[in-house]
Amino acid sequence: MPRIAPAQTTNRLSLTDALGMALHNNPDVLRAQLEITTSDGRILQAGSIPNPEFELGLSEVPTSFNVREAGEWEFGIRQSIEFPTKRSSRIDVAELDKDIAELQLERTKTLVTAQVKKAYYGVLFGQEIVRGLEGQLSLLRDFQQLVQSRFAAAASSYLDVVRSKVEIARTTNDLTDARRETQLRATQLNLLLGRSSDASLHLADSLSYAPLLLNNDSLVEQRQTRSAALAIVQATVARQQCVLGLAGTGYLPDFSIGISHHRIAEQPPFNANNFAGVTTNSLGIQVGISVPLWFWQEPRGQVREAEALVEIARVSVAATARHIRANIVNALRAVNDAEAQLQVFDRSLLSDANDILKTGIDQYRNNQIDVLNLVDIYRTYRATRVEYLRALTNSLVARADLDAASELMAE
Repeated sequence: MPRIAPAQTTNRLSLTDALGMALHNNPDVLRAQLEITTSDGRILQAGSIPNPEFELGLSEVPTSFNVREAGEWEFGIRQSIEFPTKRSSRIDVAELDKDIAELQLERTKTLVTAQVKKAYYGVLFGQEIVRGLEGQLSLLRDFQQLVQSRFAAAASSYLDVVRSKVEIARTTNDLTDARRETQLRATQLNLLLGRSSDASLHLADSLSYAPLLLNNDSLVEQRQTRSAALAIVQATVARQQCVLGLAGTGYLPDFSIGISHHRIAEQPPFNANNFAGVTTNSLGIQVGISVPLWFWQEPRGQVREAEALVEIARVSVAATARHIRANIVNALRAVNDAEAQLQVFDRSLLSDANDILKTGIDQYRNNQIDVLNLVDIYRTYRATRVEYLRALTNSLVARADLDAASELMAE
């Protein structure tokens, strides 16, 4: 991991601060968190109980529509009751959906963390390039003064003066491009952090690295075991098995139970004292059961579909495990290659370039080389610094890719 120094002031952003900000403000992370909330809502819906039905019936209503004179009243309530395992099976599916949403949040955090690291390193790389070019310009301006003084002393030609000016103009153009590229990278980092694209950005850390010390085989196994992406497809198998169980409940009946109150007027006996008869009140009880008569159609189709989805999920587990392992192995190889390249600079190239530049300046002062050779030495020195920074950044980016390799799923 890179050696990260803490921020010195509150307005300077360390990598740790940037990661914390991204995990709170990044849109992808926020969406993944809200998916968990929606899963909670689906669990409540899955456990819902059918609403009772209230019924009111009137018979023998006179043509005046005076309901008080209706000959027969009926008021009742009816409740549908699912077979007990149906509700619990739906809840199981919804709870597994929430488990998958939580795993998806962890996967998203890992991917966003890697993106923020790469963007942060990219901005640092751009800033180092800008600083290097600014230092190169300072050296070139000193060199230009040396050329002009030699020209004034008739020890150099006017062509050397022109060449020094052209080299300064070339470096100035490179500096302009580097500043523009760095600003674009800063914009990308701000967006990942959930900030305004033009927000001021002052980074506190610097580019540095420490060798990867873990054994390659153990690292591969460790990253694969902790993969949220692999856990997602494994949880999907369990979910589809619950869906299969839920589909099987289509063969089971549902029930209904109801109770009603009946009021019927003009019932016997009829006599001289009770010419209109009597009004009777009674209770009614209804019990019903649904018969899955056409079980060979919808329930059988649902079961067949669920069985296929279980097998698809199982195939996905094996394929995802292979894909993730390949991602980790390739990312680890890229880390090793990047660090090997970086060691080439650390061992010799950087010190060689510094020595050559110092020697070249001394040789030019002593008329041992001409201005063309000295300009070429300046270019070699600058290119060496740029390539060193590129190798260092590539190493850090490869390390970030390795952190996210276990969360990259096959399309």
